[in-house]
Amino acid sequence: MMWFVSAILIFVSISLLKGNYSFVHGKVFDTTDNKKGYAKELGKPVLFVGIGILVSGVIAIIVKNHSIPTAVFFLAIIAGIAGLWLHKIQKNFRKF
Repeated sequence: MMWFVSAILIFVSISLLKGNYSFVHGKVFDTTDNKKGYAKELGKPVLFVGIGILVSGVIAIIVKNHSIPTAVFFLAIIAGIAGLWLHKIQKNFRKF
């Protein structure tokens, strides 16, 4: 199941990196005037999370004894880095 979620996030990130933001709903892009640039910047941490989930699944397969705690620890690190990265991006693209 992790590979499926990872594949979806990687496909979404590739679309964002191309500047396509039309499939993202809600008020995500209401906070900026440069929507295409914002989408391109958001694609990078989304790609990072997608690859991180994929690597976490591979690590869980390789480490047999403590696979779940190892995967959770790795995912927590990935989530923390991605959260800080997203916060930095939102700060740079804030509409004044």
